[in-house]
Formats: sequence, structure tokens, C-alpha cells
Amino acid sequence: MSLIPDDEQERTLPAAAIPPDEEFLLVPSGRDAPVNPARAYLLSLNSPRSRQTMASFLGIVAGMLGAVSADACSWGSLRRHHVMAVTELLRDTGRATATVNTYLSALKGVAKEAWMLRLMDVESFQHIRAVRNLRGSRLPSGRALPPDEIRDLFAVCDADRSSLGPRDAAMLAVMLGCGLRRSEVVGLDLSDVVTQDRALRVLGKGNKERLAYMPAGTWQRLQFWLDQVRDGTPGPLFTRIRRFDTLTDDRLTDQAVYHILQVRQRQAGIEKCAPHDLRRTFATAMLDNGEDLITIRDAMGHASVTTTQQYDRRGEQRLRAARDRLLMP
Repeated sequence: MSLIPDDEQERTLPAAAIPPDEEFLLVPSGRDAPVNPARAYLLSLNSPRSRQTMASFLGIVAGMLGAVSADACSWGSLRRHHVMAVTELLRDTGRATATVNTYLSALKGVAKEAWMLRLMDVESFQHIRAVRNLRGSRLPSGRALPPDEIRDLFAVCDADRSSLGPRDAAMLAVMLGCGLRRSEVVGLDLSDVVTQDRALRVLGKGNKERLAYMPAGTWQRLQFWLDQVRDGTPGPLFTRIRRFDTLTDDRLTDQAVYHILQVRQRQAGIEKCAPHDLRRTFATAMLDNGEDLITIRDAMGHASVTTTQQYDRRGEQRLRAARDRLLMP
């Protein structure tokens, strides 16, 4: 059932779903057809990944509001009670507090665009803007890999005598040694290797460029991939390798990184982990080494130290150690 009454429906663009990695032209389908606020909001986001995530969220919310898609939803008719009903429905479906608040952020962003496009009055926009985020937290997701699992991962890569072994070892070493997101590692080009600084030029979220400095082990594995396997042809740093050990000039995808890690962890016989767990491992190792949060924030390309703190996976270990030190009958 729609949360927006039929008499409040308004015309919107009947276009297909928005591709997450392209530029969009906000052209009305007719002289009097308004621009879709959801499209305008997605355009305001900096990264393709953010656009993809929020487009998915808005599609789910549109369904809750009774629309067939985000493009067909009457966003200008959105009101405070609709937003509060959506957040309640999301919470009832078991979504984490942080996830519900991300949905809420997207709704507020769309409401702002609707107001700026004069599809929503200022009072309605202010009422939506005033909806508070949910409070509370859950146990952190993901984990940091222990040293023995990291050794096992690289052992199976080293045992692979095909070109896949050096490539996978170098890629995993960069993710673990520099804390890169998988979208960042597949976006690297050969020209992004800064040899004199033993670093990588990384383009992260928000279109922010940073240098990721590689530890000695990471640098050695990357150099082996570049010197012994990959030729000096300009292009992606990590490329696809087809059957019969044929190197290509094709860039790896985010999904390919996920698949590679799944294959290697099965071969190593270690506990299941995701690509982002390698980033959590990097942050946890830096904290264990006594590095300050500002340094780790900059190394990971975060805008806020608060975000960096969420990558710390030492909490359970500290609690277990504190338990073992207790002298209780």
C-alpha cells in the first residue's frame, strides 16, 4: 500500500534506472514535466559507488511508498510522517541502526532537492530535515585477519605457478599493506606507481587523491608482479588473466576482487572474510603498532576520525584479555 495518497501524486521522469557510473542529463520528458529530485540528489554525490548504493536504497524506499521505481515516485509529496513510517519499517525488518540512518540521509537529500526544484514547500522540507537519526549501535561487522591466516593466504598464492599467483599476491598485499578499498585497487593504473616514494597514487571517495605508502613486503610483491609477469604497457595495474595464462589489458572489477579473495581463502582453508576485512586488518594493525588516529585516517582516506575508529577490531581481544586477568572465585 502506498504511503502517499493518490491525490498527491505528481508527474516525474519515466526514465529507466540510473546507471551508477555515468553522467546523467536532467532533461524533462515534456515541457511541463519536473526534474526528478532523486536523480538530482544522485548527481550531487561524488563517487559512482555512492550513487549506486543510494540509488538502490531509494528504489527500496520508493517501493515502500507504493511506487514502481525511484523515477516514478512522487518525491515532492514526501512528508515528515512518510519519512518516519519508512524508518520504522526499515527498523522492523532488522536493518542495523547505521543502515537505517543512511536511508534517512538519502531521504533528506532527496527532500532538499525537491525543495530546491520548487516541488516541495519549505515548511515540509524543514519538517523532514528535523527528523532525528536513530540511536544505538550493534556489534561491528567484519573482522581483522590474524597473522597466521594472512600467511596462509599468501602461501597459496605463492604455490600458484601461473600468472594468477603473483597478481593475486600483489593485489592482496596492496589491500592489506595500504588499506585500500577494492574500488580503489581496481582503479589503479601502472602510472599510479610512484617508485621514488614507494607509494601508490590513489583516487578515493569524494574524488580525493592521496598517496598510499607501501611497506617493504607489499613493495616486493608488487615489484615481482610488474617485473616478472606484467609488461610495461600502460593501463590498469592489475589486469584480467584469461584461460591458458593469457594476460589481457582489461581492468579487474570490484566483483572480480571479491571472487579472487573467496577462491584464495577456500584454498587456504581459513575463515570466511570479505575484501573490506583486509582494510579492517590494516587499520587494526596500525593501531596495534601505536600509530595515532590522525595518521591512520589520512592513510585510509577517511574524512573523519570517527569513521576510522569503526575499523578497530581490537575490542573483543581486549575484553577477553581483561576477563582472563580477573581473579574471581
